[in-house]
Amino acid sequence: MRRFAELIESLVFMPSRNGKIRLLTAYFAAAPDPDRGWALAALTGGLSFPTAKAGAIRGLAAERVDETLFALSYDFVGDLAETVSLIWPGAEAAADPPSLSDVVDALFSAGRSEVPGLLAGWLARLAASERFALIKLITGGLRVGVSARLAKTALASLGNVDVAEIEELWHGLEPPYSDLFAWLEGAGDRPAIDDRAVFRPLMLANPLDEAELSGLEPADFRAEWKWDGIRVQLVARDGRRRLYSRTGDDIGGAFPDILEAADFGAVLDGELLVVRDGEIAPFNHLQQRLNRKTVTARMLAEHPAEIRLYDILFEGAEDLRGLPFDQRRARLEDWFARTRPARAELSPLIDFAAWEELAALREGARARAIEGLMLKRGDSPYLAGRPKGPWFKWKRGALTLDTVLM
Repeated sequence: MRRFAELIESLVFMPSRNGKIRLLTAYFAAAPDPDRGWALAALTGGLSFPTAKAGAIRGLAAERVDETLFALSYDFVGDLAETVSLIWPGAEAAADPPSLSDVVDALFSAGRSEVPGLLAGWLARLAASERFALIKLITGGLRVGVSARLAKTALASLGNVDVAEIEELWHGLEPPYSDLFAWLEGAGDRPAIDDRAVFRPLMLANPLDEAELSGLEPADFRAEWKWDGIRVQLVARDGRRRLYSRTGDDIGGAFPDILEAADFGAVLDGELLVVRDGEIAPFNHLQQRLNRKTVTARMLAEHPAEIRLYDILFEGAEDLRGLPFDQRRARLEDWFARTRPARAELSPLIDFAAWEELAALREGARARAIEGLMLKRGDSPYLAGRPKGPWFKWKRGALTLDTVLM
């Protein structure tokens, strides 16, 4: 627990992204299994303890600290973990604090009535920084400036592999990730996973500087609308269906209508939108359904979701990502014509011969609630990440306002 607490404290005070990666990489290299695996799960939002709640921690503190003092302290600090870690009375740091895996194993096996006793015993033996890390671990709100992508980047650094390889494996792995760490350290084979419903890293575009247009040949590029929704990957293979955000988060719980309609075998790249009678609703209508684990029948009816399809990554078991965009687009159009999937439409290609034609269309994007345009080289394979050159996003100009704020 002590090493995990030191990591959390270091991450809190480290403003640099590269600095955080160095801290994580060093921790993963030095911490033993399964501690480092549980730490990775906590940092990436993959660890929860149903029987341990924040209310139990508040209750323990209320038994030991004057109620008014605790309320004033909590109001001033604004964070439960920090408040309790600092105000907990009579604690002395033990020479042998429990390990992170000891804590995780105990919480997994404890009933709700047993949790307060476990917490009280640990809090009395831990230093303030260790109490802080323990409470953050339990409540699931680490908030140390580490995204899942950043943690995966640190793993890639540990194993000297491309982060795309980590992404390819991620949704087929489970904590505490012993096989993943063994592979990264050369002590085991690449983990064998069931890849039928895993996330594939998306290909991303670079912002277009209009000065760059003169150096680009219009005939080399294809143009699409950049819809004002969220980029998603829909995976439907061998009866398994998943809907992922661009960062690999499974958001299918909020969009059962999309999953129900995915009765095919393909991996598709597209834009998730709310569409009524063929008209795309403003982005805030989509926001009504985002970040929900479940949705009501009324919400499904009032905010019907649809995907505008950009690309096809797999057709059945065939990996199409190495094909040029033009060939993938032809495969997508052919697949769509044969399959006619519900709750999906092809995102149309825009005919143009000169950049001036596209510039005129882009100027009218705001009136149609469209973010702008996408430019994609016809010969570009589907590459993970943000390679420079193949894809550009040419967004509409921002509205600006000169103000004085006081």
